[in-house]
Amino acid sequence: MNKIYAISSTGKTEKSFLDLRFGKCENIIIYTTATEEVNILENPFKNEDHSGIHLVKFLQDKGVSTIITGEVGPKVSNLLEQEKMQLVLLHEEKIKIEEIIERIKKK
Repeated sequence: MNKIYAISSTGKTEKSFLDLRFGKCENIIIYTTATEEVNILENPFKNEDHSGIHLVKFLQDKGVSTIITGEVGPKVSNLLEQEKMQLVLLHEEKIKIEEIIERIKKK
């Protein structure tokens, strides 16, 4: 089954660390399980008000079904629940994106 994950990232490579902030994260890594394709996008909303809400809608348009990050606000949490998108919260500050992708592959 193909799933598309969005992972908040501090940098622009798979060696970058998970960004614990969702709406204000620097970059988003999009990982597609069927093709094992990794796309790195700069967060276009990081400097806007309600950045998390805008980012959820942006990721939805990209087909993302699961978001992996450190924390989200209550409005984002409610929106994800409403839109039936999965949220995975990791509290490991020094985990690299490549390690998260490896965990996804093992599922």
